[in-house]
Amino acid sequence: MDYNIKNTDCIEGASSIMDDSVFLGIYDPPFGIQEATFNKHYKRDKEFEVDGYVEAPDDYYNFTFQWMEQAKRILKQDGSMYIISGWSNSDIIGSVIRKLNLHIINKIIWKFNFGVFTKKKYVTSHYEIFYVSKDKKVKTIFNTFCRYGSQQKSEKGESLLYQDMQSVWDINKEYHPGKIKNKNKLPEELIKKMILYSSNEGDIVCDFFLGNFTTAIVAKKLGRIPIGFELNKSAFNMGIETLKNIKIEDIEEVQNITPPNQGKKIDEKTISAICDYFKQNHKLKTKKDIIQYLMEKYGRGRFSIKNIIDSYCYDCINDTNDNFNIFE
Repeated sequence: MDYNIKNTDCIEGASSIMDDSVFLGIYDPPFGIQEATFNKHYKRDKEFEVDGYVEAPDDYYNFTFQWMEQAKRILKQDGSMYIISGWSNSDIIGSVIRKLNLHIINKIIWKFNFGVFTKKKYVTSHYEIFYVSKDKKVKTIFNTFCRYGSQQKSEKGESLLYQDMQSVWDINKEYHPGKIKNKNKLPEELIKKMILYSSNEGDIVCDFFLGNFTTAIVAKKLGRIPIGFELNKSAFNMGIETLKNIKIEDIEEVQNITPPNQGKKIDEKTISAICDYFKQNHKLKTKKDIIQYLMEKYGRGRFSIKNIIDSYCYDCINDTNDNFNIFE
């Protein structure tokens, strides 16, 4: 099965999906803020927009409860869901999550590159993403090294893995001038990040509100099996035609290189040697360079060496009777 996508209401359609069968759910429901009228805020050419956008029902709490109840039922015990929301109804999303006894693993802030200009309040330039699981006691699928290895650094020498795993995601929206699209298209980079971290090849990825079919398209590219629903007939027809031509892409495997002694207990002799080296060199080298040398010499990670220096080397510094700042 390459995919299973239907043109129907998600609450009705989900009844055909078996319990505990979905590894990952990515849900971007209508926000209930009259998205169909957004053209008055953005410079959009209606010629390139798909007609028939379906707004959320007026009773947003009941609508949310119904679809999320189905999303929980079909989710595997070690699976997870990402629920994307604007700030205006995120309190309802959160209350339904708690009502259904779902576990919030993280609250992610997706910061994008522009918002609607306002004069009497702050410009909204983010969405909230609830990263949730079915049971707090069950370990969920999470591929820590799916995008970066622990050894990979930025041009400034900072850990790319650490940056990527922070809960604020700075990902630009996509622009496709002259191409037909549905309203509020999610960027592929956003969906790709969710899928890589929270599923494996061959896993089923579900989206109840397919819209532009971004989840289905990215899932298929990454070798997952997309399933889901789109109520808007025009959007469904366009998305299905696009999905038919999507091929699985080759994904370069990330090599994660860990220090050989990482996780091993550090003896007092090693701690003493690290402090001695630091005492002898702290006036001659930067703390960063000292840590890098000690990492390589003792086969330890950066935080391990830094913690030893910060915790054990105060006396080394005081003995020199200078004003060296160990926290620089």
